[in-house]
Amino acid sequence: MKSTLMKKSLAALALGSLGLMASGAQADWGRDGLGHHSHAIQQSNMFIQKINARQQQQMERIQAGRHTGNLTRSEFHELMHEQREIRAMEQYFRADGFIDPREFKHLDRALDIASQNIRAEKHDRQARATYSRWFN
Repeated sequence: MKSTLMKKSLAALALGSLGLMASGAQADWGRDGLGHHSHAIQQSNMFIQKINARQQQQMERIQAGRHTGNLTRSEFHELMHEQREIRAMEQYFRADGFIDPREFKHLDRALDIASQNIRAEKHDRQARATYSRWFN
């Protein structure tokens, strides 16, 4: 009888504990039902916006360099290829639906290097061939 009472008491205690843990876990969830996940989504969206803004700015710098003649055709194509690689890296990182801080740091570093490459190519004193060179 004592062992049956003990088993029932332990079972009731275990069920009560599970109920408290479940309600405690549910209390951690935010209004949107995502809880901690919501912060990760917000952070990921912020990372994505920063990456896209930087890449757009770099694309504009490359286009301007090509338009003004500061970039040769091959320099232009190399820089555009680098931008496509960064975009592919971003898509790979976003495959799980998020960009975490480590992935953002990796993309940010790649964009830093790309920015340095754009500057170097635009200021290396090479100019694309123009008609005026050939006819003067």
